[in-house]
Amino acid sequence: MTKRLAAYFERGNTMENIGGISSLGGDKFQINNQVMSLAELIMFLEIERANNLEQQLADELQSMAALNNLLKEANAMLSIARTEKGKLEGKGNSTMPPEMIDFFEEHDIQQGLSKYDKEHKGVPHSGLYLDSDGYDFCQNSDEWETSIENLKAFIDGLNSRSQLEMIRISSLMKKRDESLTLPSNTNSNIHQTNQGILGKI
Repeated sequence: MTKRLAAYFERGNTMENIGGISSLGGDKFQINNQVMSLAELIMFLEIERANNLEQQLADELQSMAALNNLLKEANAMLSIARTEKGKLEGKGNSTMPPEMIDFFEEHDIQQGLSKYDKEHKGVPHSGLYLDSDGYDFCQNSDEWETSIENLKAFIDGLNSRSQLEMIRISSLMKKRDESLTLPSNTNSNIHQTNQGILGKI
């Protein structure tokens, strides 16, 4: 990086506060009262692009981390549901744990509904109240199986999103690596040009 360009960055200049770029002729351009050569301007834009890609990559990695946490939580819910179903051994029913109820409602996952539940929405039975969707969060073996299948479908959707996120991250990493080499190449070209000029003096 040239001293002039380095000084420009040291003053806190970025693309966000550039008022405009104007040509002064003779391979000179002006940016916010700073005069740069064409090579320096291109190098400046390349560095800004690399910084933007770094931020995009950081955002994608944060999104991926949140998705991984959600997958862990969903898999934990699936394990609980399978355990609860296994306890019944095909008989009776059990109530969903509060944390599972919250998870199902937060992520709009449907619990299993018996035929009775579907036919008696909004009315009380066995001391429980069926809401407008027929949910009482009291599950027999068949209802648990439906809830498990719905959880598995939710997890499959998260895995698909995770794959797309990884493709996006890989693409950004490649663009980032490429963008980091461009300023170095431009700086080398500037140096070679300057050396050539000095050699002719």
